[in-house]
Order: sequence, then C-alpha cells, then structure tokens
Amino acid sequence: MSLPDPFDELNLGAQSVRRRDLREKSTRRSRRAARKRAVAVRKAPPARAATAKKPQGRRVAGKLFSAVALLLAAGFLLVNTVGFLAMPGATATASSTTADATGQATIAGQSLTAANGENAPIDRDTFAATSAEEYGQMQDLASVAGYTVNNSGPIRWPFNSPVPLGDPFGPRIAPCAECSTFHNGTDFETGDLAPVYATAAGTVTQSGIFGDLGEAVTISHDVNGYKFSSVYGHMTMGSLKVSVGDTITEGELVGLTGSTGISTGPHLFFEIDLNGTPIDSFKWLKEHTAQ
Repeated sequence: MSLPDPFDELNLGAQSVRRRDLREKSTRRSRRAARKRAVAVRKAPPARAATAKKPQGRRVAGKLFSAVALLLAAGFLLVNTVGFLAMPGATATASSTTADATGQATIAGQSLTAANGENAPIDRDTFAATSAEEYGQMQDLASVAGYTVNNSGPIRWPFNSPVPLGDPFGPRIAPCAECSTFHNGTDFETGDLAPVYATAAGTVTQSGIFGDLGEAVTISHDVNGYKFSSVYGHMTMGSLKVSVGDTITEGELVGLTGSTGISTGPHLFFEIDLNGTPIDSFKWLKEHTAQ
C-alpha cells in the first residue's frame, strides 16, 4: 500500500485550501497589530517642533534682574514714607493749610514766610472785604495803607481814612477775562458798603449805570479856576445819593462801595480826568490835598 501524496490536496479537483489558512496564528496577529499601528499613526496630530530653550545663564540673569528691580522699588517707597512721617506734624492723611494768629502761613506744621519778610498768602480763591469803619479802628492806618489822609483843604480824599491800594493807574495784567489791560483809575480796597465822598465841590454830570464801571458817578469841578472831573465806579446798586444836575459840596456823600460792573470784588474805582484825559488819580490826590 502506497502512502498518499500530500500535494494531491492542492489539485483543482480536490478541495481548495487558501494559503492564508495555512499561516500560523501568530503571523495573523502580527499583521493586525501592524495595521492598527498604521491607523494610529495616521490619526495622530503632527508633532510640534521643539522650542528652543534659552541658555540657563540667561534665564537666571533675567530672574535676578526682576528681583533686584522689585527690591529697589520697595526701598524707594520705604525711604519716602519714612522721610515724610519724620517731618514735624506730618501724618499719613492729607495735609491742610492754615494761618496762625500772626497771619503766618502754616502747612502741616511748617511755617512759610515770604522772602521779603511779608506773610505768604494763604488762599486766593476767597475774597474777604474789610469795611472803611473797620479800617478806621486800626491803630496805624498810615503804615497799613502807605500814605496819610488830610481832608482840610478844598480838595479831599474820597474817604475819611487811609485804606489799602489795589490796582494803580496805568498798564496792568488784566485781573479777569473781561477786565482792561490799561487801568484809567486807582482801586482803593475799602471793602463793601463803605461811604464814598465827593473830592471837591461841583456838579453831577452822570449818575447810574456806566458801562464796565457799573453803578457810577461823575462830577465836574472848578476849584478857583482849576477844572477837572472825578469818577467813582463799581458802587453798590441803589446806593447812589446824587443825581445828574445836582450841585454838591466837598465831602458830600456820593454812595457806597460795591462790586457792580466788571469787578473782581468790592472796592472803589477812582478816576481823575483833565480835559477829558485820565491821569494818575492817586498821585494827583497826594499832590492836591492838604499835607
């Protein structure tokens, strides 16, 4: 009896056997694993390029610089805080400006005095008016105002006692947007509602509202052949005591000071005109009143 030929099973007439069926199980598992790896590689996102790192020395230097900058800032703040708190009377709260009994400026416990020995101004935002009566109660009016008043002659001052001067006659820096840069008169800081007197006998030529001067009076004078006009401006509305055409005497009450018209505060604007031209009224008063 002869042995069967193993290759006879591969004949076309015999039962067909596929080659993959002859493979070992381990080989089939390897191919499946390879296909899975290929699919995973296709689905995976592209790899990012590696970021170049700074050298270690530069990283350390950068951190050290930042730390030093923070220390310097903290030290500066500490020094300024300690220095401020070391000042006399200084506190961590906002400081205020006050004036002591002598009028000397005091800011957070420190005194400020102007270089020329005068007291430093405290506040220019408020206006404090002092009446002529209050000035009359002061012991040394001449030293306060810088001049004396003598009303014993035919020409007198428009008030009974010296008062501080404001803007003089001539060019000036305009004290307000609508104010003039050339001052035709002299400002006397008499305060509000102070009496104003006629500087000489004469005739009233204007009384009432008069442009920038507000409530004003103009008087025409003839003193022993010497002719001039006097103007009194910025007086209180309704305070005028004379009317146009009135003949008045020297020292007669004209009205009360105020701040009508273009004005920065209560005062008397006093003007002297010679032949219709304004002159320095303060200098004129000193020359023509009794001394």
